[in-house]
Order: sequence, then C-alpha cells, then structure tokens
Amino acid sequence: MKSYKTGLIIDSLVKLGVVAALIIAATTKQEYSYYTFLRWLVMTTSIYFAYKTFDKKQIGLVIYFVATGILFNPFQKFWFQKDTWHLIDYIVAGITTATIIFDWVQKGKYDRTSEE
Repeated sequence: MKSYKTGLIIDSLVKLGVVAALIIAATTKQEYSYYTFLRWLVMTTSIYFAYKTFDKKQIGLVIYFVATGILFNPFQKFWFQKDTWHLIDYIVAGITTATIIFDWVQKGKYDRTSEE
C-alpha cells in the first residue's frame, strides 16, 4: 500500500512538471531550444504513462498518451502556427491535470476497498 502511494506521488509530480513546462511554453516567449526540450519531455513522459496506463487496462488514457507522444515527438515534427501550439499546450496541460485528479480519485476508491 505504501509503495502504491509513493508511486502515485512520484507520477503526480512528473505530470505536474510536464504541465508546468507546457504552461510556460504557452504563456511566455522561449528560445527554440526550450521547445525542443519540451518535445523530448512530453514525448518521453507520454510513452512512460502510456505503458503504465496500459498495465492498468485504461485504454482511453493509453490512446491519449500515445497521441500526445506522437504529436510532440522530436523526430517527425508537426508544424503548426504559434497560436495553435499554445492552444495545444493548454489542452494537453488541462487533460494531464485531469489525469492527476483521476489517479487520486482512483486511489481513494482503492483505499476504501482495501479497508473493507
């Protein structure tokens, strides 16, 4: 039980880091190297969370994380206008924040069922 909570805290912190990086990208002017870093950060964490959600059989989240990883991949870049990228950054940050809330709600359900 303790390792489950520790893993949840670490996952939440990683997701919050991604959300913060996306919001910084969307609200401030950055050098090109920051956006390259952002692509690598979002892609690698998306792959990680796609794997984790696949293990939990949460197919909707698997699709979200795979699509996000593909969209932000640094190898075959998608080119959008700056305003479009800002909108994408906000949407991905919002959905990722929702997954943090979803994880904690699931943890609450897990805690209640393990007590019974």
